[in-house]
Amino acid sequence: MQPLNAKRIWLLGASTGGLQAVKQFLSSVPVNSELAFVYAQHIPGQQIATVLRMIETHTGWPAREPSTGHFFRPGTVTVISPQFETRVSREGWILRFASSWRGHYAPSIDQLANRLAQLYRQDCGAIIFTGMGDDGARGCCAVKEYAGQVWVQDPHECTVPAMPQAVIERCETDFVGSVDQLANRISEDVNQMEACSQ
Repeated sequence: MQPLNAKRIWLLGASTGGLQAVKQFLSSVPVNSELAFVYAQHIPGQQIATVLRMIETHTGWPAREPSTGHFFRPGTVTVISPQFETRVSREGWILRFASSWRGHYAPSIDQLANRLAQLYRQDCGAIIFTGMGDDGARGCCAVKEYAGQVWVQDPHECTVPAMPQAVIERCETDFVGSVDQLANRISEDVNQMEACSQ
């Protein structure tokens, strides 16, 4: 296994209403080897296979559920299971445990964001979509602390605005927009990276 060599890694965090929002987002972002997406969605564990199928069928992005030893592969969406606590080592490979997630949320967007921020620093970003609760707010503060980007779905267009609103209230966000605006912004970001590398 080779470590991540994507130029940027983005954590997509969502809860209530998030499946539709993230599907719409990914379907508007062309598959690109510059990016690796990590998707943390609060859902029952038995729905993970449905989420993987939904992404691959409706967005064109390859999707997978990771195992221990995997890295976040560029040009793919890694879907984090709500059933098994998942961590990331200092070397960037995934550790998946047989035990369940601790705390109120499964998977924990905060925990994932904090680790990805430490590992990838300015090359890490987080986008928080519609959802209940405040999971992701503390993690997004860590992303900002390590010079990463934090974007949120406009609370006014969310099914439930609590998660993005909590991020807005607790840390400085770099962009707030509709799902389509978020997709357009990330496509522009990729185009800028490609232009700078030429």
